[in-house]
Amino acid sequence: MDPLTMAAMAVCTVVCTKALEKTGEKVGEAVWNKSAKFLKSLKKESPDTVTALEKSAEQP
Repeated sequence: MDPLTMAAMAVCTVVCTKALEKTGEKVGEAVWNKSAKFLKSLKKESPDTVTALEKSAEQP
């Protein structure tokens, strides 16, 4: 493989890795926000359930 092809592949690898990291961050952020909204709405309907969920997260 010639050096130019290897350099192009290295650059592509770095760019693709960064793009996937950014996508993962955005997905994680969206999931976090949606789950927070869900817990907020669940707390209005069933506060005991949310309390039990919060307590179970604290215990191993």
